Amino acid sequence: MRFCLIMLTMAFIGLGWLFYKSSNIPSIAYVKSSDLVYSYLGMKDAQKKQAAEESKLKASLDSMRLNMESEINQYNASFAALSKTEQSRQKEILAAKENAYRNFGQSVQERLKNSDESLTTGVLNQINSFIEEYGQKKGYDIILGTTTSGNILYGQKYMDITKDVLKELNASYKSGSH
Repeated sequence: MRFCLIMLTMAFIGLGWLFYKSSNIPSIAYVKSSDLVYSYLGMKDAQKKQAAEESKLKASLDSMRLNMESEINQYNASFAALSKTEQSRQKEILAAKENAYRNFGQSVQERLKNSDESLTTGVLNQINSFIEEYGQKKGYDIILGTTTSGNILYGQKYMDITKDVLKELNASYKSGSH
C-alpha cells in the first residue's frame, strides 16, 4: 500500500512537472511577409494613392514637354525670318525651357521616390504594430517573418499564421483602427 502511495505521488509530481514544462514551451509562429504586405488593404490603398500621384505628375511633365516641342517647332518654322540677334535670343529661351523641363523631370522622379518610400514605411509600421498587438493578444512569444533572403527556410504549416493575421489586419484597416 505504501509503495502504491509513493508511486501515485511520484506520478502526480511527474505529471505536474510535465504540465509545468509544457506550459513554458515558447509559442512560435511565422508569417509570409510578402504575402502579408501585398495582400494588406492598406498597402493596396497606398499603391493606388502612389499611382494617382504619379499620373498627376507625369501629366504635368507631358504637358510641359508638348508645350516645349510646340515652341521648338514654331522657332524652326520662323528661323529663316528671324534676325541673328532674335535667333540667338530664341535659342537661349528654348535652352532655358529645356533645362527647366529636365530639372522638373528630375524633381518628379525624386518626389515619386520619396512618396513611395514614405507610403511603404507607413504601411510597414502599421503592419508591424498590428503584429505586435496580435502576438500579445494571441499569446505568441515569437512571430517570425519569411523573406526572400531566407530568414526561415522551412516551417510546419500549422505554424504559418499569415492568413489569420491578414484577415484580422484587413478587418482592422476596414474599421479604421489602424
